[in-house]
Amino acid sequence: MINFVTNLPRDLRSGGFSALNAAACDALERRYPINYVGPIDPAVARWGKALSKARRVSGLGGDFPAFSERRLAAIASEVGQRVDQKVRLDVFHGLTPWIATRPQRPYLGWSDCTFADYIDVYHDRGSFRPDDLARIEAAEGRWLRSARRVLFTSDWAARRAISRHQLAPDRVDCLGVFGAVEPPDHDAFAGGENFAFVSGDFDAKGGPVALAALRLLRGTHPDATLTVIGHAPHGVANQPGVIRVGYLRKEIPDEHRRYRDILGGAVALAHPTRGDIAPLVLVEAALFGCPAIASRAFAIPELVEDGETGWLLDDPADPRALAAAMRRLLDDPGYGRLRLNAWRRARANHGRDRFEARLLASVDRALAETSVHAA
Repeated sequence: MINFVTNLPRDLRSGGFSALNAAACDALERRYPINYVGPIDPAVARWGKALSKARRVSGLGGDFPAFSERRLAAIASEVGQRVDQKVRLDVFHGLTPWIATRPQRPYLGWSDCTFADYIDVYHDRGSFRPDDLARIEAAEGRWLRSARRVLFTSDWAARRAISRHQLAPDRVDCLGVFGAVEPPDHDAFAGGENFAFVSGDFDAKGGPVALAALRLLRGTHPDATLTVIGHAPHGVANQPGVIRVGYLRKEIPDEHRRYRDILGGAVALAHPTRGDIAPLVLVEAALFGCPAIASRAFAIPELVEDGETGWLLDDPADPRALAAAMRRLLDDPGYGRLRLNAWRRARANHGRDRFEARLLASVDRALAETSVHAA
């Protein structure tokens, strides 16, 4: 049996992290008995969040309340009470929430990135007290170095973790990502000039840039449209050519179907993000033959091959660059080649079966190493 420790509900699948969580548990359960230890997610103290915000606003630098010593201790206590002490391996989904745990057996942790990269990608490091960030990063480094294996969704994150925390390279694996949608059996694109934008954070994923690019594009292609899925300000739909559909949950069949229809009918996915690691939406779009126009940053070049399955932007903050790439796709007589490449390579490199095989291989290695040490 394996303890599968997570802060997420078992059947949540809408977001990238939750989709990976569900897929990993499903794959492991087909091979091993699983003790699902989750969701473990004690509330963050309101006073801690308020104090941190006040200090950040005042320029003094706040603490990171989600990983305060008190909350980390509460997480560790709950994990200790709920794990099965007789199993051979603990598998932790995520890294930082568990750094105060002291597993009594070999363990494996996996995530998109380390806490240090999470801060640098998604936050302003200067808004937090250096001592508090250093506390969390040092604790995470110790926890990772004690793990039997550490898994990441990208080579980009794996290399950075090895360098920052002096991890043994032969104990770090890359799982990759997969598209958490049922792939169609043919490319249903029927033409048109609609682009798609998908995000849970409109500003961070480049929503304002995408809107500005659409305005520029409609100067030469007045029928061009942009369908916005997920988070977006209410006034977004007032811009000509913008279709705001809100969140589409994969757990709801009708919403899942609409999501698939939008990706299948889009010329491209516009993703000029300034905060990401290895976004699953790029793979999900490619499974429908939909190329992506995305930032040349983070692990995105591992998912989008520039000029082959989409286009990468050197300056994703420049709407002119995004508009030029959108215009290029509309005017390119070789556009069909891009769709075919995206379709084929998503299936070859980022299918769910590939992700599951890599995960199971890592767990098998961890268990084999455990047996050798026990002998």
